[in-house]
Amino acid sequence: MLSLKAGDSLIVNDIFGAIEYKGEGVFIAGGAGVTPFISIFRYLREKNSLGNNKLIFANKTKADIILKDEFEKMLGDKFINILSSEKTEKYAYGQISEDFIKKNGTLSNSYFYLCGPPSMMDAVEKQLINLKVPADKIVKEEF
Repeated sequence: MLSLKAGDSLIVNDIFGAIEYKGEGVFIAGGAGVTPFISIFRYLREKNSLGNNKLIFANKTKADIILKDEFEKMLGDKFINILSSEKTEKYAYGQISEDFIKKNGTLSNSYFYLCGPPSMMDAVEKQLINLKVPADKIVKEEF
């Protein structure tokens, strides 16, 4: 922007995205789907309001885990990883399942925030519905 001159054009868009923080819950991200959660967690950290929020983060390999050190420091054991293409001693292996959500989520009165590839979000949403999570407690990013 510092190099703009009179007469140059800019394309300006509205803010987009549907994820907004509604209260404590379980954030479920697939890969780059963690992006909208980064600013939410940083904001909550600044306000000293991380509370009982958890992040379940699905990736292919441990090298794919975005901001791993920052999330570990910020969330501690509330930062839960699952890898689909690499087995390690430190992280779960496979896909997010109903059992994985029950084991790592907090089902009673929690919000569930979803962002990731559409097929992952659809699968996780179906699992949450099967677990009797009310629709108004599921917050999804819309693409």
